[in-house]
Amino acid sequence: MDHAHDVVSEAALVAALEASGGVGFWMWDILRDEARADPVSALLFNISPARSRAGVSLSEILKAIHPDDQAHISQVILDCVQTGGSYTAEYRVCSPEGQLRWLFTRGHFYLDQDGRPTTGRGVIVEITDSKSAGAAFAIRDGATIDDALNRTADLCLSLHNMVSQFGDAPLVALTETLLLEIGRRLADRERAARTGSLH
Repeated sequence: MDHAHDVVSEAALVAALEASGGVGFWMWDILRDEARADPVSALLFNISPARSRAGVSLSEILKAIHPDDQAHISQVILDCVQTGGSYTAEYRVCSPEGQLRWLFTRGHFYLDQDGRPTTGRGVIVEITDSKSAGAAFAIRDGATIDDALNRTADLCLSLHNMVSQFGDAPLVALTETLLLEIGRRLADRERAARTGSLH
């Protein structure tokens, strides 16, 4: 076992960011309050990959969000959890060493047939280099996933979850590679849309 991947440190995070191109993904079993993420997403939120594989609570993840951003971001996410649908957000997280990083996140939450929250999935992109200033934000995107790229991301997250359950390492790696590329495209599209809206 590679214990270097189970350490929360700036060095471990930098290595994970370089390996992933700054893109990660997460899944949350809302009924059990167990969130799991790839190593880069876990480390961005000050959680070791080993603990993330075992599952951590949403409240533990939200602790890493910068105090000035935390209340608003948490509220939008929790509202979205209760009613289902998607959100888009940009906010800062703080490493244990005090390093601030900007993240772009896109998530979607699902309800069962009785309207109860069941699961959430999403993509995280570290965007510090392209966002040296600006305000944090979070917005609801609606109850349905209505464009091809977001539907593709959601289907790939579902596929990755299923492949992970039967433990075929080469297939897991392929789904992770696809998720990273989809995440990059989501972030690029969001940046282009926001840049266009400023002109």
